[in-house]
Amino acid sequence: MGRGRYPARLKVVPPPEELAARYLHVWPGHTLYAYAERFPPLSSPGLFGNEQPLALDIGCATGDLVLALAAAYPDRNYVGLDIVAKPLWRAVERAVAADLRNVCFIQADARLAYRQIPAVSLAMAYVYFPAPLLRNRQRNQRLISPILFTQMERCLAPEGRLSIMTDQPALFAECETLLLHHPGLRPLPPEHWSPALTGMIKSHYYQRWEARGRPILRLELMHNLRTVSDR
Repeated sequence: MGRGRYPARLKVVPPPEELAARYLHVWPGHTLYAYAERFPPLSSPGLFGNEQPLALDIGCATGDLVLALAAAYPDRNYVGLDIVAKPLWRAVERAVAADLRNVCFIQADARLAYRQIPAVSLAMAYVYFPAPLLRNRQRNQRLISPILFTQMERCLAPEGRLSIMTDQPALFAECETLLLHHPGLRPLPPEHWSPALTGMIKSHYYQRWEARGRPILRLELMHNLRTVSDR
């Protein structure tokens, strides 16, 4: 999800209809809530028509991460999810320019989109630099929340991973607290983090906060399906 004025400043237009049909799914909240059956499963078969491993970037903004990974790993599928339209239009522009066939984007409220993910179907999920949304009226829009951890316990495949990165120490501490109530997600030591992410392209937000001297805090969790089934 975009932070600050960055999304509003993007000079971008909606993609042409034929490109939008290929790369961009718009899932209006009221329709998704009331008529979920009208939307495809958020899965490789549902969105790409194949069985390749699927990774989901939650709050993807302009898609820096999924575009880089889709180009590097054509045998995997990548979905970028965000509620704001303009960053996704830019992401589609870049996917078209690179002629990527294994990436698409969804404009939707993550809290509703989670319900479209089949159980144990995600190989990887990312939540990088989510907006803190500290005002009380915005707190229900936060990506770091109990629903995220509950849904990842349900959606991640055995040994699937959830990777979180933030520049906000309070948000990172909240992740550690939430973990106490979700034993199906086990934190991994840095030496066991995903190799693809170790040399990851630095997104707009990563570069911005790093340049300002903010701490870059990262947590990678592995799904333990046995622990969940035994609860």
